[in-house]
Amino acid sequence: IGYYCDDAQKKAYTGNGRPDIGALHVLDPRTSQVATILDAKGGSVRDPQVHYDGRRILFALRKAGEDHYGLHEIDADGSNLRQVTSGPWDDYEPIYLPDGDLLFLSTRCWRWVNCWMTQVGIMYRAGPNGEDPHQVSANTEHDNTPWVLPDGRILYGRWEYVDRSQVEYHHLWTMNPD
Repeated sequence: IGYYCDDAQKKAYTGNGRPDIGALHVLDPRTSQVATILDAKGGSVRDPQVHYDGRRILFALRKAGEDHYGLHEIDADGSNLRQVTSGPWDDYEPIYLPDGDLLFLSTRCWRWVNCWMTQVGIMYRAGPNGEDPHQVSANTEHDNTPWVLPDGRILYGRWEYVDRSQVEYHHLWTMNPD
C-alpha cells in the first residue's frame, strides 16, 4: 500500500500492471471452472470478502495509474461494480459486519511505522455505502486481517514491538466492532 515517507514517488505497493494480481475470479466448485468477474486492467485487486448472503463481494482495488486502494463492491456474477470509499489514503482488508456496516483498515490516520518508512493502517468502521467512516482502533502500528467472531467481536492481528519477533508472528487481539 501507499508510498515511502522519505519519497512519495517510491511506491510501497506491488503489482504495477502484473496480470496475476489485477483480477477478481470466482471458482464454481461443482465444475471447477474459474471465471473472471473483474479485470482491473493493470490495477491491483486484494482482500476479497464475500457477503454473508453470498451475492456480493467487497474488496480493495487500486486502479491502474492510481496510487491508492479504495473499497469496491461487486455482485458475485460480475455485475454492479461500485466504489465504496476513495481518497488520498489506502482502504483495504474490508469485512462485512453482521449489522450491515463495514470494517476495514485504512491509512487515513496518517501514521508511519516507527522502524520503517511505510504507512500504518488501522481499523475504521463505516456504513454500507462508505458513509461516516470513523476510527475504531487507536493503535500506533498496523492492525491486520480483521475477522468477525461468532459472538460479534473482531479478531485481528496487531503489530507490536513488545513480546514478539519482528517478523515471525503477531499476537491475536479482540475488540468490539464499535
